[in-house]
Amino acid sequence: MASDPRDAIWNETHHLLYNTSYTEELETALLARWTWLDSVTKIAVAISSGSAALTGLVFWKNSDYTFLWPVFTSVSTLLAIVSKELSVAKRLKVHAASVSSLAALRTDIDALIIRMKINPVFSIADFEEKLLTLRSRYKVESDEFPYDLLLTERLRLKTQKKLNASWHPR
Repeated sequence: MASDPRDAIWNETHHLLYNTSYTEELETALLARWTWLDSVTKIAVAISSGSAALTGLVFWKNSDYTFLWPVFTSVSTLLAIVSKELSVAKRLKVHAASVSSLAALRTDIDALIIRMKINPVFSIADFEEKLLTLRSRYKVESDEFPYDLLLTERLRLKTQKKLNASWHPR
C-alpha cells in the first residue's frame, strides 16, 4: 500500500514546528537570564560605586574603616569589567533578535498547517517547496545560535519539559 506524500509533509511540518518552538523557548529563557544578569550587574555597580565614594568621605578620618573604600571601589570595577567582557549588551541583542525571528518562523509554520487543514488535497509540489523554505529559515536561525555560558543541560531539560507539557500539535 502506497503512502500519501502529504502525510510526510504533515509529519515534517509538525516536527519543524516542535523544533522551532523549542528553540524559541530556549532563546526566551536565555534572554531572561541575560536580562537578569544585566540588571543585577548594573544595580551592583551603581550601589558599589556610590558606596565607594561615600565610604571614602565618611570613613576617611576613621582608620578602622578605611579598608572599605578600596573594597567597594574594587567590587565596582570588577563588576563593570565582567559585564563588558561577557558582552552582556551584545548577547541581549542577539537573543532578542533570535526570539523575534523564531516567533515569526513559528507563525509562518502555523499558517502552513492551517492552509493544509483547509485544503487537505493540497499541491504536494507547492507545499513541499514551502516546507523546505521554512526548514532553510530554521537552519539559518539554529546555525546562528551562539555558544552561551548560561545555557546549561538543566535549562535545556526544563525548557523541553515545559514545551512537552503544553504541546498540542495543531
